[in-house]
Amino acid sequence: MIHLRTLVLTSILSLSAWSSVADVNSASTNTPASDRPNIIIILTDDLGWADISLNGNELIKTPNIDRIGREGIQLTSFYAGSNVCTPSRAALLTGRYPVRTGMQHVVYPQSTDGLSASEITIAEIVKTRDYATKMIGKWHLGHYDAFWPTNQGFDSFYGVAYSNDMKPFDLYKDKTVIQSPADQKQLTRMYSAEAEEFIAAHADQPFLLYVAENAPHAPLLVPDEVAGQSQAGLYGDVVEELDRGVGQILDAVDRAGIADNTLIIFTSDNGPWFEGDTGGLRDRKGGTYEGSYRVPMLARWPGKIAPGSVSDQMTMAIDLLPTIARISGAQLPDDRVIDGRDLTGLLSGAAEPIHETLFFFNGDDIVGIRNDRFKLVLNQYYRNFYVPLEVYGATMLFDLVTDPSERFSFMREQPGVAAHLLAQVNKLREEIEPMRREAYNPFKPSNPDAPIGPQLTSDVAVGAD
Repeated sequence: MIHLRTLVLTSILSLSAWSSVADVNSASTNTPASDRPNIIIILTDDLGWADISLNGNELIKTPNIDRIGREGIQLTSFYAGSNVCTPSRAALLTGRYPVRTGMQHVVYPQSTDGLSASEITIAEIVKTRDYATKMIGKWHLGHYDAFWPTNQGFDSFYGVAYSNDMKPFDLYKDKTVIQSPADQKQLTRMYSAEAEEFIAAHADQPFLLYVAENAPHAPLLVPDEVAGQSQAGLYGDVVEELDRGVGQILDAVDRAGIADNTLIIFTSDNGPWFEGDTGGLRDRKGGTYEGSYRVPMLARWPGKIAPGSVSDQMTMAIDLLPTIARISGAQLPDDRVIDGRDLTGLLSGAAEPIHETLFFFNGDDIVGIRNDRFKLVLNQYYRNFYVPLEVYGATMLFDLVTDPSERFSFMREQPGVAAHLLAQVNKLREEIEPMRREAYNPFKPSNPDAPIGPQLTSDVAVGAD
């Protein structure tokens, strides 16, 4: 793998580059559009840290994805907000650890819960600044009226309710089914075409476009004409098709003449599942080690982010909401905990630490915590259950500078560090204890009368609590 700690911050771009950004405490919708940059977030599903050639993959070619990093910044220690789909998306959109949102567990077609309307999403944040907003792709935060994207700050929605291994798997335009079932071979192309159309139609006003791809989540499918083109089998075909879709979005931005006023962010919702490349990081989707959470993160904004910048500062998807609030000139809510931090200084070349610590969740449980050097792992998956390492006196402390693959524990050598990190874990555990929720069990025999899939006609907020 690439030794992650050999990558250093190379960008030196003055913080004054952000001076045109409106003060978050004096937001005004009369601000010119140039002070309200367009924002495009591209979120992939189960893409590994090293599934892109910019992060060292030699078999999968991703020139368009790489272009975002080469023309902007590459954050090499960026983490998804969770190790699985639903909570990761909740964390990204709200800037909060998923347990705070009630979305710490995966939503299934038989689930009746979803992201509460009381949560404030990135889309709702920028709506206060008169942004047009659109969501394309996989939602996976509830499929009743109260939880649907168009009730969470997005003006329009084009996409699917949840993961592509769930049924019914239909394609929606707002709340109307337009393809049943969705053609998974063509899904990335349909998403990219919809994104192109939106960008062209909104080039003269500030917009937020959130594109949440289903790829490369299993099952893996691609258009027949590109099958077999990758050197990494079907999985590689899917990632390269995804890369072509990213290229369409970049080209649409260029054609519209708005590249200099558009921040583009590319990342993934968690590590790779059954296939994919973690770059030597330990574990995969659903686990508790680095490979489960550390994901690609690239950002481009010409004139604001120096081309070819690289940073190994630890950051997380929860940081996107406060960052986007800052650059759009919107105010953050002051009635709730926002766990994320503003990244604008980091993006413009500052080297000051963003976080003292980051916490890693699996459902209700804190399974790890890290500072700038060490990571304490409290829980790990073995066979068909999670092993509470603490209970067995087997908690592990890894030095991510010397051992980013988490092979050897230094609990004996660094007892003070371990104790300090564990004290912070226990403090947060006490805070979130009332937020614990029972997970839906997809293996439990289903009630044959229970509704399955999206229920979009009711005005009742089913399961909102």
